[in-house]
Amino acid sequence: MNISSERLKSILESLLFLSDKPLHLTQLAQTVTDASEAEIKDVLDQLKADRSAESSGIDLVEVAGGYQLRTKATNSPWIFLLNKAKTVRLSRAALETLAIVAYRQPVTRPEIDDVRGVDCGPVLRHLLERNLVRILGKREEPGSPLIYGTTKEFLEFFSLRNLTDLPTLREYTELGQESLAKLEELLPKPDAQETNLEGDLPMTEAKSNDIEFPRSS
Repeated sequence: MNISSERLKSILESLLFLSDKPLHLTQLAQTVTDASEAEIKDVLDQLKADRSAESSGIDLVEVAGGYQLRTKATNSPWIFLLNKAKTVRLSRAALETLAIVAYRQPVTRPEIDDVRGVDCGPVLRHLLERNLVRILGKREEPGSPLIYGTTKEFLEFFSLRNLTDLPTLREYTELGQESLAKLEELLPKPDAQETNLEGDLPMTEAKSNDIEFPRSS
């Protein structure tokens, strides 16, 4: 390493503060060329330990395959008082559809319709607009139906490092109320909400049958 550990820590902290998206290890190594990925990873682990102290108002978390600075979950009541941004609602139907996509991806719309028992076209379009779901391609079968999967934004919203962090079902094919409940478990409670340093309003627990997601920047 051509720079000291403390200097590298300072640089990485600045880069993470500047970014409104999680930064991957390869991105950081391409930017800080004086250190290897292994050296950067070691310093990131030090930063994470430093930020884990109760006196710190910022945590360094691993999410969506990268690293991001986020406000401490325990400080969410005061963050909500300061942050008055409007939220965009995600209905129960949308959350159910998102759960099916998350656990069955790659999945086609007919397969989603079959699990939910209703036409999910409008709900899928909404999820595509919110960048929580994306089109992965077409399945090689009659009609060439589109196949869907989740996005990096999905991982960020649910604070997942990758899809393996999703709570497991008893059986992979079990996609009814259990998968919905598992996904809802990931939504932060009122006393455990987070926001990033750009001030995006965090997800909130639904008071009725709606789940709220932050408006994308």
